[in-house]
Amino acid sequence: MTSAITIRTILKEDLKTIFQLEEEAFKPMHYPLFVLRQFYDIAPDLFLVAVDEHNQIKGYGFGGIDYDNKIGWIFALAVTKSEQKKKIGQRITNQLLTVFKSKNINTIQLTTTPDNSPAINLYEKLGFEKISEVMDYYCDDSPRILMELDNS
Repeated sequence: MTSAITIRTILKEDLKTIFQLEEEAFKPMHYPLFVLRQFYDIAPDLFLVAVDEHNQIKGYGFGGIDYDNKIGWIFALAVTKSEQKKKIGQRITNQLLTVFKSKNINTIQLTTTPDNSPAINLYEKLGFEKISEVMDYYCDDSPRILMELDNS
């Protein structure tokens, strides 16, 4: 039986669980807990979690807005291993896109590692296009694929 998943904005008490999922998904390049707290403080409406009927977190995603250039950014998206391939990441991303649109932000960008085929496939399915490969994105010689979506 598949559990019912709801997408909602983050609550402060979600941060430790999200950090654990962040670590599992992105170590060693994960966001520290204090950075997640700061994202929560500055843009809670762009910090979404997927929860089951028992309020257990199954995934999250968050973004930010570059208001000077009118670009929305998706900074992270992760789903627990046991819940992957159930369209939870797609639902979180679509909800983020809805929030961006409500703020009149129609250009959305993100980066991912070149070897993250599941993420690239998901984003391409949602209409993102590869814009470039940046060989030193984080100033540590780690390459990233820059992707963009016209969400208008």
